[in-house]
Amino acid sequence: MDTPSPFDLDLTVRSHGFYDLAPWRYDAGRKVLARPLRLAPGRVVDVEVAPRDGAGGGLALRVRAEGRLSAAESAEARRQVRVCLGLDEDLAPFYARIRELEAGRGRAPALRRARSSLPALAWAAERGAGRLLRSPTVFEDAVKTLCTTNCSWALTRVMTANLVERLGEPGPGGARAFPSPQAMAAAPERFYRDAVRAGYRAGALRELARRVASGELDVEAWRDPARATGALAEEIAGLAGYGPYATEHLLRLLGRHDHLALDSWTRAKLMRLRGRRRVPTDRALRAWYAPYGRFAGLAMWLEVTADWHGPASSWP
Repeated sequence: MDTPSPFDLDLTVRSHGFYDLAPWRYDAGRKVLARPLRLAPGRVVDVEVAPRDGAGGGLALRVRAEGRLSAAESAEARRQVRVCLGLDEDLAPFYARIRELEAGRGRAPALRRARSSLPALAWAAERGAGRLLRSPTVFEDAVKTLCTTNCSWALTRVMTANLVERLGEPGPGGARAFPSPQAMAAAPERFYRDAVRAGYRAGALRELARRVASGELDVEAWRDPARATGALAEEIAGLAGYGPYATEHLLRLLGRHDHLALDSWTRAKLMRLRGRRRVPTDRALRAWYAPYGRFAGLAMWLEVTADWHGPASSWP
């Protein structure tokens, strides 16, 4: 599979924590990313992707299936993997803006003051950072986003693992795919409380699945770049369980970085990184990243996660 240049699989996989949630599996030592993919109802395959050997670069994709894959199925597996890794997202304008702002450091006093709050992001442009690991479907990302709200990461892992193990279809290797909206909609609300351990999210999870399964809500259309971000944000915010953070987090996974998707962890991390005694106000934070325009949220995220990708990785 061809990739943009530069591209680093590990930077994309570990761009945020979703690689740690079922049904993803990642071998960081071998740099092999794997999971089951649903190509059609009742048709689940196992895929593995890793850096391709040789000077040409790119990615090697391995697909394991029961029986032979048709050409259309092979193409669908490749398409889903490209979506997951954001391979077709154009980040060139973002990198150009980073370089422009970096070049302006140290000029006139007024420019120095304006740029004094800018993060050091030259590394991101040089290494091709900024592609965020996504799920093959918006539905899966929407469910997982709900499972990150107001809880520990350990509980998020438990909830997603329970969903996959209880409702997911098995692939040829036995691992299960993320459940379909139809499978989740068929489960009663008490299943989400008792078996998934979703707590107050139980009703919201089932309602989301019901609306998507019935065709009332077309979340996959949210990846259409022609959709205005403001209107898309309003539609997401109208979902049960979606407050400002969850809305902006899902927008981030849709490639919309106008908002910062702030939560307690990012605010505290920025306070520490910037040497502040108090958590900066949200207004101040928005001003820090305003020079990046529609990539403001991505610039913020790369600042708070830069230490994840240095010589001595530091994970939360």
